[in-house]
Amino acid sequence: MESVYRGFETSLLGLAFCLGLGACLTLGTPPASGDGFAVTLPMLSVTLTGP
Repeated sequence: MESVYRGFETSLLGLAFCLGLGACLTLGTPPASGDGFAVTLPMLSVTLTGP
């Protein structure tokens, strides 16, 4: 059972690393223009432009 928890923990750490790396790589890029849906988190910004 410990290996299941370790695998889950490792996958979450990998996800956090990938999200942090993606946030660092997109740092300084201009936000998308236009009306749409936007979600902003401390390290991640997701924007969906309208039709």
